Amino acid sequence: MAVTHMLRIGARIGTADPYWVQVREAVYQRAAQAQAQLIPIDIGHSSRIRDEEHEELLEELLAQDLDALICAYMPDALALRIVSYGIPVIHLTETDVRHPLCVSPRGFYEIGQMIGAHMLGLVGYAGHVVAVGGGLAQHGEDGRSRLSGLQDLVASYPRARLTHIPSAWRYSRAYGQIVPALRDMRAPAHAIIGLSDSLALAARDALRELGLPRPPIAGINGDPAALSAVAEGSLVATVETSAADLGAQAVDAACRAARGEQLPPHLDYNPRLVTLDNVAEVGLHKLTEIASLPDRLVGVNHQKDTQQLAQLQASLAISQRIGSILDPRQLSHELADIIRASYGYDMCLLFHWRERERTLVAALPDGAEARVDAVGGELPAEALRQGRPIFIADTRHSHRFAPDPSWPQTRSRVLLPIRFGGRLLGLIDLHSRRITQESRQTLAGLQSLADQLGVALRNAELYDEALRARAAAERADLLKTRLLANVSHELRAPLNVILGYSQAALDAPNPYGVDLPPELLRDIQRISASGQHLIRLINDLLDLSRAEIGALDLFPELVDTRAFLAEVFQSATGHQGAGVEYHLDLPPALPAIQADPLRLRQVLLNLLSNAQKFTERGQITLGAELAPPHLHLWVRDTGAGIASDMQGRIFEPFVTAARDDVRPQGIGLGLSITRRLVALHQGTITLESQPGQGSTFHISLPLPSLSGQPAAPQPDCAAVLLLSSAAPPAALAALCELRGLALAQLGEGQDVAAALAQVRPAAIAWDMARAAPADWQIIEQLRRSPQASRLPFLLYGGDEAAPAALGVISKPISGASLAEAIAALYRPEGGRPILIVDDDAQTRAYYAALIARALPGQAVRCVEGGEHALQFLAGELPSLVLLDLMMPDVDGFAVLERIRASERTCQIPVIILSGHMLSRADIQRLDHARVTFHTKGLLSDDELSQALGGELAGRDYLARPTSLVVKRAVGYIQQRYASDLSRQQIADAVGVSKNYLSHIFQQELGISPWEYLNRYRIAQARAMLERSASSISEVAAQVGFEDASYFGRMFRKHVGCSPQAYRSQFG
Repeated sequence: MAVTHMLRIGARIGTADPYWVQVREAVYQRAAQAQAQLIPIDIGHSSRIRDEEHEELLEELLAQDLDALICAYMPDALALRIVSYGIPVIHLTETDVRHPLCVSPRGFYEIGQMIGAHMLGLVGYAGHVVAVGGGLAQHGEDGRSRLSGLQDLVASYPRARLTHIPSAWRYSRAYGQIVPALRDMRAPAHAIIGLSDSLALAARDALRELGLPRPPIAGINGDPAALSAVAEGSLVATVETSAADLGAQAVDAACRAARGEQLPPHLDYNPRLVTLDNVAEVGLHKLTEIASLPDRLVGVNHQKDTQQLAQLQASLAISQRIGSILDPRQLSHELADIIRASYGYDMCLLFHWRERERTLVAALPDGAEARVDAVGGELPAEALRQGRPIFIADTRHSHRFAPDPSWPQTRSRVLLPIRFGGRLLGLIDLHSRRITQESRQTLAGLQSLADQLGVALRNAELYDEALRARAAAERADLLKTRLLANVSHELRAPLNVILGYSQAALDAPNPYGVDLPPELLRDIQRISASGQHLIRLINDLLDLSRAEIGALDLFPELVDTRAFLAEVFQSATGHQGAGVEYHLDLPPALPAIQADPLRLRQVLLNLLSNAQKFTERGQITLGAELAPPHLHLWVRDTGAGIASDMQGRIFEPFVTAARDDVRPQGIGLGLSITRRLVALHQGTITLESQPGQGSTFHISLPLPSLSGQPAAPQPDCAAVLLLSSAAPPAALAALCELRGLALAQLGEGQDVAAALAQVRPAAIAWDMARAAPADWQIIEQLRRSPQASRLPFLLYGGDEAAPAALGVISKPISGASLAEAIAALYRPEGGRPILIVDDDAQTRAYYAALIARALPGQAVRCVEGGEHALQFLAGELPSLVLLDLMMPDVDGFAVLERIRASERTCQIPVIILSGHMLSRADIQRLDHARVTFHTKGLLSDDELSQALGGELAGRDYLARPTSLVVKRAVGYIQQRYASDLSRQQIADAVGVSKNYLSHIFQQELGISPWEYLNRYRIAQARAMLERSASSISEVAAQVGFEDASYFGRMFRKHVGCSPQAYRSQFG
């Protein structure tokens, strides 16, 4: 038969063993010499091929239009199917297949006898011989011929016996099987024969690990590592089965068979025994054979790496889209495009499984919809039934599936099930207009992406379900809210009329000009009381409704505790009933607390009202005491009490403590709302009650701290630290005596850190009535201390406080924290102004307004440039300088140098606020003590206000060399913000550890290095969005964000809107 085209020879040769790597190289070299094209064939692991997969694999081979196939191993049944289609099979291992188009080597039996005879000769033809390898597979040669030759040889010597250790053929897998077998062997081995060189080397290394004596060891194949071991003496011999010769024979046989010539009866191994006597000669020859092997391996590994990289990139792209798209339809389209493009297919359809209809549905590129019935004969239906990937290399020559008339242009097709857990969600259907050959690794990668897609689609489904459920809940809440609002409005209107007229009738004189009879007045009083009761019920219902949807908000303020409790008590007991005594049990002074006064008033009035309902005779007491870190409030009565079985339910909605013999009073909402309000204050409420003896409700509210968070308990501390050298307030002294706490004092000039370490206080106290100018600096240091800022802060003052302090306590800023309220009291000593130096008038006005809000009464001076700043400094000393760097006349660097050069101004703190990108030279020019560099626009108003207050209060400055490290870190970030930076890179660049950099950066600038990097990137992005036409993704990439969706979230966090919305407004 004449062949006019280049021969296409399939090659399936694994790399599990060095010998097969050499055989494959020999096959490639010989094929190049014969001008034949080698087609790599991947059918997966031979031993794992199921019988039902043979037809699929056969189709893949036929699609390659092969003239012959060379393989290291092929199941006999599959080999017979291949040759039945006229494709010659050249088997590189011994096989039992007998067919004119199939040939394999012969000689492993003789090789086993050859190496066995040599080893028996070394041990005197007597003793225990151990053979290692093979014997685990249920099919194929698997070392049986070599082992049979050994067994027959050893059996001919009565004083010798053979033990076989079955194992895998690859060193890495076999080693773990050989070690325990040698360790547990009863009789020592006198000789060990590995049925391949890799196994001989594994046995040698196993003996070394076990510390056992090493008998003579030999292998089979003549691998380079074995030849080296023979040369050094750790192996005594090997049998070379020339890989180059076997590969050349295989290619020659394949070419002859492809041309229609008769195959030889078998291939020959041409074995040669290699010992120390001839290893040098054999090794030199082997070196020549494998000279080009490294280049070939680099190419093979590069191809594998490229495939894996494409798969990883597709997986990464899918992961990124999963987080940013939750609409199922959009997600399906985008992920289908990613898979199609990543794997080089012309079309990717994503079928969704509709369980109720038993139908697969996919959106076609033209917008139409493809539907496949699950019981039909179409290919997607078959893939659905099989539940596993289906690959058709050539749809026109498939013996399993008829061509699909819907897709006449499709030549190759892959269908993969999409699952989430055990649930089928759909199918991926990939189409190619050309014949493709997909490796098992690629198909496994595609199935992995399908599984990943299953997670994405399930997330999208859950998100869609959650949206629908939320929409339904929101509609229900809206209806409920509207109902309550309408009902409350309709009830309030007539109630207000009733209460208005009844109150007018009760006034003296009343508007009617007549004296009403006592009986009528009593009736009108009952009408008014009932109306007031109904108003409270309506308010309680509205509060309960808000609480259930999380809309019951607090507006905390700093509250003068003692005055507040006295006022609440007075309003609740204005109309005392006969037979009941009311008591207010308060210490002479109480510290301020952070609370919503309206809601806390509601809590106490609810409890006092309950006490009045259930106390006909006896006493009702409102009390308070300090129990750091909490304020303890209680309402006690001597009324009916609450049964023990009701005490656990009394705080539930619509539960009352009424007795069976008494008509219920109220509908049971007051205590439920009370508990919710106390919880919103981060406090607790408990009940202590005995039937017939009365009830006590205990409320525990957290005391404020300088951190802005509720104070934390200090279990091992037993002292209070007073910020004063004067006599302590009487109330504080009494508290310490009552609680068994020591009282320590911290005055001006004392070391704050040393005092904290020595005293280890459970709380910090400050008396505003005796405030000294130095107190604010001490408080600022305490606020910056992680330990001290969480301590309870007992703020005393009351009626003795200065007018400014009284203003803060009686009329606090809404939402102000304790630290902010204290800062509002600060008045700088001597009235030295803050100097603002900037050439932009709007910027100067902005800073001046911010200082006016943050530091009321603080003097401010503004100058428009460096020259004017120097003139001002020549005549007046500021308390702080806010300085821009880039100004037209005298720049900020020159101003700073003049400030630090003068003994008169060298100690003035300077805050640099500039948008200038720092160079190395700039950083050196900023290397001065008490100089802080902030990038313009990166700090919020609150953060900048806090920085100003800290400077004025004398914050702890970093040492000059340490501050320089922070400035260098800022410059490094500014220069490389668009790169892929890590915390470790920044730390390495400035020569300190990652954790230490974070600590000093936070101390100097108030934010972490990573937060600074993100804010700086966002600032650059804002500028780009204003002036460039680049896409959002391009802008994200140009400022250092690899993930556009993460960029969008960060932009919204810092700017308050999306990048697109920002561009629409400012671009």
